[in-house]
Amino acid sequence: MPNYVLLLSFVGTRFHGWQVQPGLRTVQGVLKEAIERLFCEPVRLTGCCRTDAGVHALEYVANFQTQRLLPPEIVLKALNSLLPEDVGLKRVWIQEGFNARFSVKGKLYLYRILNAYVKDPFLEPFSWRVPYKLDYERMQLTSELFLGLHDFSGFAKMEGEKNTSIEVEDVSLRKEGELIEFRVRARNFLRYMVRRMVGCLIHVGLHRLNPEDVRAYLEGKGRCPYTAKAKGLTLERVFL
Repeated sequence: MPNYVLLLSFVGTRFHGWQVQPGLRTVQGVLKEAIERLFCEPVRLTGCCRTDAGVHALEYVANFQTQRLLPPEIVLKALNSLLPEDVGLKRVWIQEGFNARFSVKGKLYLYRILNAYVKDPFLEPFSWRVPYKLDYERMQLTSELFLGLHDFSGFAKMEGEKNTSIEVEDVSLRKEGELIEFRVRARNFLRYMVRRMVGCLIHVGLHRLNPEDVRAYLEGKGRCPYTAKAKGLTLERVFL
């Protein structure tokens, strides 16, 4: 059975996340429907991770197996013609043994903060607008605390995870004008982890939270009570 691997992107605004949910519009549901329409058979579609409602992906990887063999370039063109405008395939290939959930070597997330009073309709769907002055330098110093291996249970929505130790390989906070971009790379992430990291950074920038509080959360002393809005989060890159 050929194992198709898909590299796709999607705007999460009108989706209830990746995973299929009865009665709700999801990326997995829309993509699975298009694949089954093309191949005329049921498929099991595996994604590299779950995303929350409203979260975007510049790169996302999925895979499925079928009985029929079609050239990848035909699959790419056909599926793009069947998919709605907020989902698009970038590449399709066949790779035996690849599993989107377990074969991915890492992920890079981007979170955009628009620190402005004025609303920008071209950024609004992809950023969290904070109309209060943020202490950028304080946020930048605090962001460095996330580097390395830590117990991120204080930053996650716990759903039976056994291993909450995550090694953050890289983290950066950059400011250009009124736009602040936070990037974090790791092999895997816990649910809500990035959004709560950003929530803490914003409240540090507002002087409502101290850097020492963030350090304490990373040491298992308490839980971060702040979750950033989903619309500012984008899965920017998947490392294969």
